[in-house]
Amino acid sequence: MRLDIIGSVASGKTTLAREISEKYKIPFYEKDNIIWERTPNGDKKRSPEERDRIFKEIIESRDWIVEGSPRKSLKESFLYCDYIIMLDINTCNRLFWVFRRWIRQRTGKEKYNSRPTLKFLYYNIKWVFEFNGERETIIESLSKYGRKYTICNNAKQAMQFIEKMYS
Repeated sequence: MRLDIIGSVASGKTTLAREISEKYKIPFYEKDNIIWERTPNGDKKRSPEERDRIFKEIIESRDWIVEGSPRKSLKESFLYCDYIIMLDINTCNRLFWVFRRWIRQRTGKEKYNSRPTLKFLYYNIKWVFEFNGERETIIESLSKYGRKYTICNNAKQAMQFIEKMYS
């Protein structure tokens, strides 16, 4: 199984990838953690060479799930994966999840990669709306992959698609 799960910030990509990973015993990787090295002193952006080496090792392995926001880099997985799943969750839900996640992280109830500052909250809200503006372009760029990609409006629909494809 080789899956690439894409979508907006707070669309449920990581949660879905984790659920699939646990169910099918396949490793999953967050694209953010390929781009950023997480250190005790904060995030450090990897060099393009290091990022590409790590990503290549992942996508050349037998089974994997990668998830992240659609990026100009790290699209090579589209060529190697069995399926691309785009989580297309409505804006109100994503905004609610941005705020919920931020509060849970601020109160220590949820782990985080980036510190849940007001600035980071602002960027997450901004990224939700940027995705909305890029949505049609993303869908158009995915169309060249034919039946290899699907758009799901919620995690349940995505799981049903995966179960159907891998039954």
